[in-house]
Amino acid sequence: MKASECVLVIPSIREINPDYLRFVPDEVKILVVDDSDGTIKPNRKNMEVFDYSFQRKIMGRDYDLIPHKTAACRNFAFYYIWKHTDYKYVLSLDDDCKTREHFMQQYSVLGQRLELDTVIAPGWFNTIDLFKLTSKIYARGYPYFERHEQKSESRKTTGRVAFHMGMWDKVLDTNALDKHLFKEYSQIYRNCVLRKRIIRIGTSRHPVKFPFSAMNFGFIRELLPIVYQFPMQESFTDRYSLWRYDDIWAGYVMQSLIALKKDAVTIGAPVIEHAKFGNLWKEMLGEHFGYLMSPYFYAIVDDAARNIPVASYAEMYADLFGYILKNAKKIKTRYQVPDLCWSYIYTTSSKLHRWGKLFLDA
Repeated sequence: MKASECVLVIPSIREINPDYLRFVPDEVKILVVDDSDGTIKPNRKNMEVFDYSFQRKIMGRDYDLIPHKTAACRNFAFYYIWKHTDYKYVLSLDDDCKTREHFMQQYSVLGQRLELDTVIAPGWFNTIDLFKLTSKIYARGYPYFERHEQKSESRKTTGRVAFHMGMWDKVLDTNALDKHLFKEYSQIYRNCVLRKRIIRIGTSRHPVKFPFSAMNFGFIRELLPIVYQFPMQESFTDRYSLWRYDDIWAGYVMQSLIALKKDAVTIGAPVIEHAKFGNLWKEMLGEHFGYLMSPYFYAIVDDAARNIPVASYAEMYADLFGYILKNAKKIKTRYQVPDLCWSYIYTTSSKLHRWGKLFLDA
């Protein structure tokens, strides 16, 4: 993987700290999606900043598909890369994440067909278990209903690495309620050591899921249509927002489609430093309805994934949400989805179907 073949996407509302990108070579193009509408300026070689005006110009009538005031604004860069560049590999970092030595080298697994240690387990894999910690800590988005002892095994499988999630230490990415209740969740963890540099998560026969955190990840170009981060809602219902599930739900869809294609999803190195804690109260309010809605959403995605043909990633993404829209009444009844949840799922499925079609038309 050549540095010149890679592009790095950063969503932000503030000036980018150049020191955080110390281990990103100058040859790597950096695209900053400016969610402050004009306060961010390029401050290192080969960096470009996209303000709202530029986003409107590129997206046209589909500008409403770009979420704002959330890290999901990075979606704009994904469409821009697809339509206006030929980069083979796409990386993404949050603006409070600091790279370390060998950051780029660890992502060289992308696009390679490798024999990998593969997690075979019922249900979900907790990404923080990759670290050698003394306390049991669950990653943000790991379902509470999966928090029980599960026997898992590992076996060698071979597949093309289509998507890789790097890890993060110092401030671990965990649920706000856990940070509020348990002191081990609100501690600083410096220089965490991985049990294995890289592992594969599940296969098409064993579709293990993991909670995807969008702080540090990369993928091959073909996946640009399916890594869309979900739109959240500042006012979801009485005094509650819906927040911090944009990447978790995106990851569930992405993993489901990659399994259908029999490609590989991996996690592990590089470990970046996550610099700061967020607003705990705001995070708790934002996550609450995400907890409640997730079981319905996962069941619906599983249903749709069983009923679409294997095709290009863009086609499968559009087909998956097209299936949900076409069978909306039946699906809502089958899974007894509450009206409040269904309103979000249906409206969002309509947007995501449009998003997938953009890549078929581009």
